[in-house]
Amino acid sequence: MSTRAVVLVVDALGWELVCSAPGFAPVLATRRRLETVLGFSTGALPTLFTGRMPGEHGRFLMYRRAAGAGCFHGFGALRFLPPRARDSWRVGRMLHRAVERRGVRGYFQLYEVPRPLLERFDLAERDDIFAPGGLPVDSLWDSIARRGLSWAHWDWRTREGDAMTALEHRLAAGEERLLVLYTADLDALLHREGTRGLGVRERLTRYSLWLERLTALAAERGDTLRLYVLSDHGMVDVARHADLMARLAPLSAKMPRDYLAFFDSTMARFWWHDTRARDAVRGALAGQPGRWLEPAELGRLGCRFDDHAYGDDVFLLDPGVLLVPSFMGSAPVAAMHGYDPSHPDMAAMLLSNRPAPAGVTRLADVRGWLESELDALVREVA
Repeated sequence: MSTRAVVLVVDALGWELVCSAPGFAPVLATRRRLETVLGFSTGALPTLFTGRMPGEHGRFLMYRRAAGAGCFHGFGALRFLPPRARDSWRVGRMLHRAVERRGVRGYFQLYEVPRPLLERFDLAERDDIFAPGGLPVDSLWDSIARRGLSWAHWDWRTREGDAMTALEHRLAAGEERLLVLYTADLDALLHREGTRGLGVRERLTRYSLWLERLTALAAERGDTLRLYVLSDHGMVDVARHADLMARLAPLSAKMPRDYLAFFDSTMARFWWHDTRARDAVRGALAGQPGRWLEPAELGRLGCRFDDHAYGDDVFLLDPGVLLVPSFMGSAPVAAMHGYDPSHPDMAAMLLSNRPAPAGVTRLADVRGWLESELDALVREVA
């Protein structure tokens, strides 16, 4: 008989979504709302794993401006290809593989970033953030390695169903003290269906029953099981669309000659070549459903970067407004995240069969608490 732990990280399983599903995970009595960070999983997951905000661990959004030769170096030559060939799926797959060959082990997609512009950007997530040494600062995984704790993990590289089955098997027959599973399947479902989708509800039921099954498996073996369910952010149903690119198209200031921009799903980020372009763009976006994030607010949100790697200026859309088209896609989706983290639907959550300190209220608080929980596993081994 021993004490073992399972950590399930479900991308986009927000606090409000959990509260709207009566009876979800009844085996987990501790239920806590967690304040997330501005942006997407690229910044939220490192915050969860390190206990630091994006401005400290260096990860904010998937794409940042290249400083020197980035992972897309040489891709500027794509401008000489005919548009139909340049934008084809086949060329996109070749480019994706070329980036992987350059040593990028983190999650990324090319989405619909204009391919001739790729060379001007770089990927923030070069390494495996689920492995020791995969983040620029010390992480939970580094701590596990230092402790010499036996563990196994599954992430986005493994299909959710296969990962869940594999974890069950390890819990029933393996010897690892810690098992970690990250899944992004719910995130994809929410984008397609919205928070009220039938598939979303069915997936929540699946998770709930699986957690009960894990508890039963551990009991059959005579083990004490510590369960932790975490998320990185919630999801907001999309109510309207905004086409910021169309607002900027008539301007005499053009990209990339006068400024560089990256259009995420919920924000537009700009790097200025001269103040006239800045004034023109700001004027064109006046009255649009969103606001400019001034340096003081970015600092308060923990997302200010002195090197301006993620933009000189950031325009954030209002919750529920989707940027269409954007560099992340030209088709609308039913729900999105990446809005102001104070919006109720953006909140992440923590569920556990273990008591959590009252001070654990933000993503950045979780790592410290999990460290103390791991200490107990280590003491038992000793």
